[in-house]
Amino acid sequence: MPNILASQDAKAECLLSMWNYLPDHLLLSIFKCLPPRAVLTASQVCFRWYRVALDEVLWRDLFYQHFRIGRGIPAAPRSLSWRSEFKRLHFRTPFVESEVIQQHRDQVLHVSFAHNGELFATTSKDGFIKVWSATYPCTLKHEKDMKDYSWKYTQFSQFNSNDTLLLVSGVHFGSHSTSGEIAVFSLDDEFELRCRVINKPYDIFGAWYNDSYLLSGNLFWRANYASSSVLYLNKASQALESERESVVTCLYKFLNKNASSIRTILVARCPVTMSGEIDRRQSYHSDMSDSLTDSETSSLTEISGGDDGGTCQPDKLSVECTESHAGVFKTSDNQPGFSVSDATAAAEAPGFAEDCHLLADGAAQAPSAAEEEFCDKYLIFTMGEQTYTPHQIGIKRIAASEMKDTIDRLKHRDLQLVPNNDVEPHSDKFDGIDHSIELHGHIIGMCLSPDHRFLYVNSRTWPKGYQISDPLSPPPIAEEIDIHVIDLVTLTEVGSLLRSHKAYTPNDECFFIFLDVSSQYIASGAEDHHGYLWDRHYGICLQKFGHSNVVNCVAFNPQDPEVLVTVSDDNSIKIWRSQNREHAVKRSTTSLNLE
Repeated sequence: MPNILASQDAKAECLLSMWNYLPDHLLLSIFKCLPPRAVLTASQVCFRWYRVALDEVLWRDLFYQHFRIGRGIPAAPRSLSWRSEFKRLHFRTPFVESEVIQQHRDQVLHVSFAHNGELFATTSKDGFIKVWSATYPCTLKHEKDMKDYSWKYTQFSQFNSNDTLLLVSGVHFGSHSTSGEIAVFSLDDEFELRCRVINKPYDIFGAWYNDSYLLSGNLFWRANYASSSVLYLNKASQALESERESVVTCLYKFLNKNASSIRTILVARCPVTMSGEIDRRQSYHSDMSDSLTDSETSSLTEISGGDDGGTCQPDKLSVECTESHAGVFKTSDNQPGFSVSDATAAAEAPGFAEDCHLLADGAAQAPSAAEEEFCDKYLIFTMGEQTYTPHQIGIKRIAASEMKDTIDRLKHRDLQLVPNNDVEPHSDKFDGIDHSIELHGHIIGMCLSPDHRFLYVNSRTWPKGYQISDPLSPPPIAEEIDIHVIDLVTLTEVGSLLRSHKAYTPNDECFFIFLDVSSQYIASGAEDHHGYLWDRHYGICLQKFGHSNVVNCVAFNPQDPEVLVTVSDDNSIKIWRSQNREHAVKRSTTSLNLE
């Protein structure tokens, strides 16, 4: 028996010595044939294997193969390494179902985050607006039943930029009512109601102009399918006996035709620096180190899809990246390589945004409240020209100097108080629209990138070449939802992405499917009972978020894109965290319990 054991030990020693003499390039070739988890396991054998397992060419090949990304697409701007990119997409992308909240009694329609990331708000067909803490576990902070104010349900919310006020939009009672209302609540006290203003049609939703003033709308019918849409500037806190009386002024009056109207308004900072130069800088934020912890290594498993979630297969972009980009490093085998300086050069190279528009946000910081007074803004809205369904994006530049004069008059109450905004301004003069973009489909959602450089739009396309003869009979719409990307510097569409999320409701009943954008990702709801997550740079679908009914809205935590919230017609709110965040909150909870 001792001889047998000695013989086995000798063979093991001989085998180990053979591996020691194996050249690095052969060892690297073997590692390339292994799945990523096996490579990480092998890196723990000895220092030499660890060094070979850190090879950038190895992780570049594993990255392209594992995530099925075209090799013509370079590494994302400002990335640290291919290995860190792999780590980000696998370990720092929100796809763990961390919490499920079932405290709404009906369909949950919308979710929005405070800018500081500490709170989020949900609206629902049960008539409630609810405000939650974004900590773990999430807890209810405020709630209000808006049916007390003759609302049928709440549909939308938005925090002002300093997170002191919450705009809530809702729909009035009535089977065929298009009338809605906006209410503003204070977040500094016991959720006190500050004002209420009429909002018609209700899918204008409303938007903040700045911390103290908001925009609402009203619709006045004229004749022959013509109407006028009037947008109002309202003071958010009314120091009046009745909150139903608004300190308000008419801001714009637009003429509509063919039964169309202004809907879904957004306010964006014009993407221009204080010096007047277009800010084209790009950034790709990453706080990731280049080393993986044991928990990260153990979590690296094969990716698979499923009915209730899982990752998506990559979807083909309708606008492909070109095969070569200025500043992209080529390795000895003529494959796209990576270095920090080269990625920066690629991001700043002329035409890069046109070649591959899924870029990270510009490095420009949001202006302070004082600076914002002197910044021009874009009023962005959906509209129509051929039929009543929204199929165009309209853009109107708001001059800061003119708005300053208007706000000064409102502050001194130099304007007439107009109860409920329900009287059409007498002037027959109509304002012009500075720019419009035709999308040839029914627009069902839009949002701004965090730096306000890009506008992302969910749209269901019309049949190609369809002729509209009756404005009340819009074309049939596709089940597939396209995401259109509009550059707000050039005011042009830089492409559309053919995606896997779907909607089935016909055009006469079509409702909003909200989407959201972080510095690195795009997410959207869908009617196929899933939310979806894509990477902005690589254009691949990373994850499907399972629900048992329509997913109406998604929202990233603006301070932590590793946290995402989805809301659904199944009455639930789901909080999704990355594996990195999930491990962190569980460790924190365990530590508190031990104390």
